[in-house]
Amino acid sequence: MATIRPLDAGYTSRQWVADTDEGPLLVKAPVRDTDPEHLRRLIATTRRAGEGGVPVVRFRAFAPRSTALQRPVLVQEFQEGTPADEAWESMGLAERTRFAEDLGQVVGRVHSCSGPWFGDVLGAERYPDMPSFLHALVDSRLAEAPEDLTSAGRGGVAAALHRAVEAVPADGTPSLTHGDLWRQNVILRNGRIACLLDFEHGRYADRFLDFGKLDEHIFDEFPEGRPAFLDAYDAVCPLPDGWESRVRLGHAIHALSMGVYFLRWTPKWAPQYVRELEAWLALQT
Repeated sequence: MATIRPLDAGYTSRQWVADTDEGPLLVKAPVRDTDPEHLRRLIATTRRAGEGGVPVVRFRAFAPRSTALQRPVLVQEFQEGTPADEAWESMGLAERTRFAEDLGQVVGRVHSCSGPWFGDVLGAERYPDMPSFLHALVDSRLAEAPEDLTSAGRGGVAAALHRAVEAVPADGTPSLTHGDLWRQNVILRNGRIACLLDFEHGRYADRFLDFGKLDEHIFDEFPEGRPAFLDAYDAVCPLPDGWESRVRLGHAIHALSMGVYFLRWTPKWAPQYVRELEAWLALQT
């Protein structure tokens, strides 16, 4: 190793780039979730996506507990390129549309990776069907929510979400999901997608849960690109009947999850998700 320098990137880990005789490597140490199993799931989920043809990083080393940092340490390839978030403002309409098409293909490949169960990729948490998984997910998010998160109260939110889950097909296939699809986790080289990063929230789930963050961070701002994304996605991972209602449910669960998350870590961002959840609830009556 010749040099090592800190990298100002990400919110959940400290990161460094090491220049080595094998090329640059990224060193990550989590600062929020320091359970080694969290990184084991990240590694397993990333590798599963790679098996499906998704461009991902390769891992070089994993220390469950570093003596120096008193937390797990992961060493992986450092992907040269530009995060799509940084490139976005300089993109024209044609470039953004091509990005949406490329993203549709990549996300379709992720979701085409089927699993043997719903839940944790490593199998620590398993559910036999999609409704069972979604009911448990809703309950786990609500358990962290304050009673007055919305005007409907925790009970009103629970009742509405569980009713919506009952409409989801029980025979759905477990799909690999990314869980954090926004532009910052997409690396570009020469304007094309070179790598999809950070599968730390990935699991086998209803694939349309991924659409909550996708729509919020990409297509709410760039609605013109959503048809191009959907066409490319559908060509790789066909959209089933009734997919729109599953996307709407995914949006509601995303709003609940993000509202609870930001109440804990950055409360100023929580109100926008509460408003989205209130708007969804209003349409259920």
